[in-house]
Amino acid sequence: MSKTLLEEMLKKPQRETAGADTNLRFDYQKNWAFCEMIKRHLKGADYLVAFEYHDDVVFMEPAENPQKVDFFQVKTKKASSSITLPFYLARRKGTEGKKPSILGKMYQNFDGIGAGHTVKTILVSNVSFSFCDTGSCVTDLKESDVTKIKEKLSDELSGFDEERLNSVYFLTTGVSLDAMQSFLMGEVSELFKMELGEGHGVNMHAWTRLVQDEINRKNNVDSGTISSTDDLKLKKCIDRKFLSKTVQLVVRNRTPAPDMQLVNGELKEAGWTTVDLMKMGKKISNAVADYIDPTNGDAEELKTRLEHHFHTEAAEALPDFLTSALSNIAQLTDDLSLYSEKFYFLAFVVIVFNAEI
Repeated sequence: MSKTLLEEMLKKPQRETAGADTNLRFDYQKNWAFCEMIKRHLKGADYLVAFEYHDDVVFMEPAENPQKVDFFQVKTKKASSSITLPFYLARRKGTEGKKPSILGKMYQNFDGIGAGHTVKTILVSNVSFSFCDTGSCVTDLKESDVTKIKEKLSDELSGFDEERLNSVYFLTTGVSLDAMQSFLMGEVSELFKMELGEGHGVNMHAWTRLVQDEINRKNNVDSGTISSTDDLKLKKCIDRKFLSKTVQLVVRNRTPAPDMQLVNGELKEAGWTTVDLMKMGKKISNAVADYIDPTNGDAEELKTRLEHHFHTEAAEALPDFLTSALSNIAQLTDDLSLYSEKFYFLAFVVIVFNAEI
């Protein structure tokens, strides 16, 4: 009886992996994988992704009974200069002879996985390749480079099958080391729009940290402790359901945004202009996100000050509380200049009032 892809992955010997050599590079590798999860999620893919299991990142589809697998090796450079082909083909000297080349190690991902399963191996770089465009297959390269790769790998690997070069790819992210976190948050924003719609007011940063922590945990599990396919899924993998489930978890645990129809009606009766209501309304979602972010110390301090002000003033009507808070904005936002912009401040005050009444 033929083995499933997960069973083959389980029996496949682990090769030595060096891992990222700095925290910044590991964060990049982790966040790139996170972005790739979101990209597939937005396309409706049913994925299962493993971390530091046979390679940096491994995507399998579908999640329940995978039939195809993509092995990713993520390399980064601080400098913007292109990566050359010799970088992937070089073999350094080790204590027991020459070490495998990067391309040679990636090629070993094909071993141990039987017919009927689709296997790709992809070398990912944050900078461009000098020898090809992003998304290129080895067989798309110029003839002299393809010949060089065949010669190097046939010398390095026993049983080299050049047909497998049709499934080896090069991918450029185009995102620098320093820009990856910001790029990730842009992808997270798109995911939340798909899951929750516009104006959701959910703390995306808190959710992002939750998923990053889970990726770290999966990454740090010793692959040698995985003894069954259930172990593999539970200890080393994240799937599509996890992302959707945790988004809904954050939604359930958030402070709901005020009913702005009621707020606007009350403030309009108190003399607020339509323009001012619109300006404040644009700030509500950001203010809600900051209000519920447990790591945002400045927002927590502003919330504490406004809660004290609420109980000191004993304002019973929202317009009166907004007027009182605005007249004391200098004191309430002292050393919190980020929150002193008038309409953001007023949006935050509305949220505090809504929570306190």
